[in-house]
Amino acid sequence: MRISKALIIAAVLVPSISFAARLSDGKDHIKLSGKKINTTLDKGFHFSVPSPSGLYIDGEMGSIDPVKKTEKLIQFDATKAGDKPFTISFYVCDDAKTVCESHEVALKIVKKKLVKLDKEKPQMVKPETGAPVAPPADPKSVQ
Repeated sequence: MRISKALIIAAVLVPSISFAARLSDGKDHIKLSGKKINTTLDKGFHFSVPSPSGLYIDGEMGSIDPVKKTEKLIQFDATKAGDKPFTISFYVCDDAKTVCESHEVALKIVKKKLVKLDKEKPQMVKPETGAPVAPPADPKSVQ
């Protein structure tokens, strides 16, 4: 009986662990060259060329297509973004063809340097009243 309980617990825990990090997270590298943004990947990964990708300027409708899009490089022209924040999106697949995952990176050009921005998390509200709910306590600060 103990073995079957252990198998049930393992069956529940293993899938939840696999969702903690995606296979392609941290495999993309984004660099600014003038007003062009070059996005490359680590060995063993490639961009999905047929999948959608674009540059989305905050507060504006639509997207700007990449200037260049291959399995090894996606290049965006950030000229129209100016000093506004923007998001680039693309799909990253592993070469073993087991996963293709969507990536979105919030960026801004500040003094000719590319700065990654933290995405704002939507504020939680109580469904019945619409009143804001305080964010959960930082586990490091709870003693």
